[in-house]
Amino acid sequence: MRLDPCNATLLSNRSLCWLRFGDPTRALKDAQLCRMIRPGWPKACYREGTALMLLKDYEKACGAFLEGVKLEPGNAEIEEGLREALESLKISGSSTRKDLLDQHQLVDAVN
Repeated sequence: MRLDPCNATLLSNRSLCWLRFGDPTRALKDAQLCRMIRPGWPKACYREGTALMLLKDYEKACGAFLEGVKLEPGNAEIEEGLREALESLKISGSSTRKDLLDQHQLVDAVN
């Protein structure tokens, strides 16, 4: 990383390492930097969404996964992440009735 600190692929891979080490805060930091460097890359959205899920910020995770789905429709991994984030948001009770309706429409669109 010292040789190429703006390499999006390295940041994405390091984000994954932080996730596997159980450090979602560092994983999120790398994923967000990755998205800044390469905003149109679905994998960066997926990494950010995954880190946010571990941090239990389901609403922001939904947003990150949704951005990834928009960038790469049909990506099963990102679509599954979105489904899980929506379900976690619903279970957590932090969404309103309108939010739940919007979320169901999103899931229907993904399916």
